Amino acid sequence: MLFLLAGLSQTGRLRQYERSAVLLGASTVRVAIEGSLNEHISLERGIVAFVASDTGLDSEVYDRYARALAMDDPIIINLAVLEGTVIKFVYPYDQNTNAIGKDLATVPDQAAAIVRAMTTRDPIVSGPHELVQGGYGVISRMGIFPIGPSGPEYWGQASVVVDVNEILRRSGVAEHDALSFLLCAGAEGATDAATIFGDRAVLGQDPVVLDIRLPGATWTLAAVPKGGWKSFGWLTFGGAWIGAVIGLLAGFALFSLITTRGALKELAYHDQLTNLPNRTLFWDRLHVEAARAERDGQRVCVCMVDLDGFKAVNDDLGHESGDRLLKQAAARMSEALRRSDTVARLGGDEFAVIAQVDSPSGVDEVTARIKGCFAEPFDLGSVKRASSASIGGALYPDDGTDVEAVLAKADHRMYARKHAAR
Repeated sequence: MLFLLAGLSQTGRLRQYERSAVLLGASTVRVAIEGSLNEHISLERGIVAFVASDTGLDSEVYDRYARALAMDDPIIINLAVLEGTVIKFVYPYDQNTNAIGKDLATVPDQAAAIVRAMTTRDPIVSGPHELVQGGYGVISRMGIFPIGPSGPEYWGQASVVVDVNEILRRSGVAEHDALSFLLCAGAEGATDAATIFGDRAVLGQDPVVLDIRLPGATWTLAAVPKGGWKSFGWLTFGGAWIGAVIGLLAGFALFSLITTRGALKELAYHDQLTNLPNRTLFWDRLHVEAARAERDGQRVCVCMVDLDGFKAVNDDLGHESGDRLLKQAAARMSEALRRSDTVARLGGDEFAVIAQVDSPSGVDEVTARIKGCFAEPFDLGSVKRASSASIGGALYPDDGTDVEAVLAKADHRMYARKHAAR
């Protein structure tokens, strides 16, 4: 009876271990999907800051800016600007000419998101949608609120349309060796959750379920082992001869569970290439530092950092050299700043810094430290190559009492310096 009970107990542990392994595999896919989506839809912040600074810009100026922002990334379908609710600019132009002048408030499956973006300064993600210019894409929108005589006033919207199929292909969800997935555009249990990928039969197999959190939206990723869950029923009746190893297996299962939890936390909050905090952890720390500064009467410096010529490094020397540059730049900035400061990688060649400062001059001090990180050439393996960075700084609460606005101002100043350098 004792070994029978031990067999039953071990069956439960192995089931838990199998579930933890599925959770780890699904979490890796979730991080890849969520990270890629957030990285690409965040481009709209740059567009918002750029257009808000000059709402009278023409299509040629916008085209140059959007081309530099997109960098021929196949995931990006288009970058658009709406005046009011009507498409005014779109990049690339040739593939999207029939979208110019379209009032998206009249498009049934996009109208709700359009209206929401008119009343908030937060990003709104919707879709996948059938696009007016053809094809399907996930759309992220963000209102443009230039400063008018009476404060911020709604002018229009910026939108980024991304190819969700390309994101899924890169995440490995379609050809995973061990797991079957279902991805839905909606929270778990929502009756109107639209299927993006997979078979809804997965929901009937007691799946591991994870949320993919996007600005203004939540997707659900469900996963089960290919072939279904193992039963482990043979352990119940074979406990007599494996009794001696039950304790060891139990300890191994517990150790694996603890290790899995640590790995999931690392995946959720850190960039895998540079080991820096990722976008999610950056936003969490920014809100914490802003609250602390407000409580203690201090200031917070926020810097946006974009590597100059990074695309040329990838094109000329290959992605391995580009990865070397990103890792070395991350290490130098981490060493140059204080342990209490935060250096984060937001995606691609874009970094951000959070630092407590005592006065407005502290922004210049932090910027100078970051610039010093690029004084020496970088070892890219086969060659050494000099690099520089465009840096835009802003101060909370001097530049705004809303951290979103402060970050947008730092982002705008960074792009202004990048274009001035060109």
